[in-house]
Amino acid sequence: MKAAAFIIIISCIFSCKNKDDAPLGILKFDKMQAVLWDVIQAEALTVQFIKKDSVLNAPLENLKLQQQIFSEHQTNKEEFYKSYQYYSGHIQLMRSLLDSITTMAERNKYQNLYKPLVPQKISLMPLPPPSPPVVIPMPIPTLNSVQTLMQDTSTIRKRILKPER
Repeated sequence: MKAAAFIIIISCIFSCKNKDDAPLGILKFDKMQAVLWDVIQAEALTVQFIKKDSVLNAPLENLKLQQQIFSEHQTNKEEFYKSYQYYSGHIQLMRSLLDSITTMAERNKYQNLYKPLVPQKISLMPLPPPSPPVVIPMPIPTLNSVQTLMQDTSTIRKRILKPER
């Protein structure tokens, strides 16, 4: 009787365990979803834009993007790929992971599609008056320079009309 009760208690404890919990060293479902989404976006960026640029090395740029992703999510390449192998081996987990990523992508697409480009701010307060234009002072010729110019022209006229001999 005691043995049967012990077996029932042990089976209840193990049956109550969450099936979605990943083993040690494997990324949790939510974290794996976020990291995989960012890795997929980095790969798409590499394929669509970076490969077309002849100056950049596409595989190297993709590795740089992945390193940024891993550092942002506080993980590393080995842990991510180990987790990816784990989820790939468990079909139901991988299916739900990819379905959730697809749903998130669709939701983001429609949120960005219908988002206004420029947020319009409406205010009942009057706008401040426009600032006056900046006036750049221009040099004004003085009377002396005009007189000098007139004297020079009169001298030139005299020489043209009465050449020196």
